[in-house]
Amino acid sequence: MKISLSFHHAALAAVGILSLVASSARAIEIVAVEEYWELSLGEPDAASSSPQVSMVMSPTGNLDGKFFVFTLNCHTAPEWAAGGMQVQLWDGEDLAASHESSHTEPLNNSNEVVSWVQRTSLSNGQLAFEVVNGHSTTWGDFGSDGELRFAVDSDMTNLNGYRPAVSLEQSGVSFAGNRVKSLTLQKLRWIDSTGQAYELTAPIDVDADLDP
Repeated sequence: MKISLSFHHAALAAVGILSLVASSARAIEIVAVEEYWELSLGEPDAASSSPQVSMVMSPTGNLDGKFFVFTLNCHTAPEWAAGGMQVQLWDGEDLAASHESSHTEPLNNSNEVVSWVQRTSLSNGQLAFEVVNGHSTTWGDFGSDGELRFAVDSDMTNLNGYRPAVSLEQSGVSFAGNRVKSLTLQKLRWIDSTGQAYELTAPIDVDADLDP
C-alpha cells in the first residue's frame, strides 16, 4: 500500500524514514530512496555556462563514507568543464569516480525547467546511485540509459540512516544564483524490502532554513 504524507517544511529536515513509519508493527528496512527535483531557470547564459548547480545525496546521515554528487551545466571533477552533466562518487573527502553525460551543451533557454529523480538503492550487496527520468528543453530526456549511474559493493543492509537534510543542506546553486528562480525538492519516496512505498510530498526550496 502506498502512503502519502505532508509535513511542515521545518520538520522535514529532522525526520527520517523510521519516524515516518514508526506506527508500523513490523521491522522496516528501506532499500531505495528517490528524490524528485526541479530546477526553474530565469535567464541562463550559455557563454559563461551559468547557472551551475551541484546536488548531493548520501545513503547515510552524513558525508563521512560513500556519497554521490550530480552536477548540472558543468563538470567539476577531476577538472572543471562547461556545460552538460556529471555524476561523481565520493568516499569521504576522496573522489572515487566520475561519469559525464553525453549531453555536453550549456543550458540556453529562458524560463527553462529541468526535472529529474535522484535514486539510491541497495540490492544484492551493491549500493547504486542514478539520475533517472530527467527532462529539459536544452538536453531533452536524460538518465534512461544508465550513463548517470554508479554501482559499488557495499556491506550496508538497509538505507534507514538516510536523511533528507543532507541533500537539502549540501545541494544548491554554486554559481550565478541570480539566474535561477528556484531549486526545489518536490517529493521524497522510500521503498522497503517488501516493495511497499512511502511518499512525502512537501515542495521545499533548498534555500529554506532547515536544520538536520
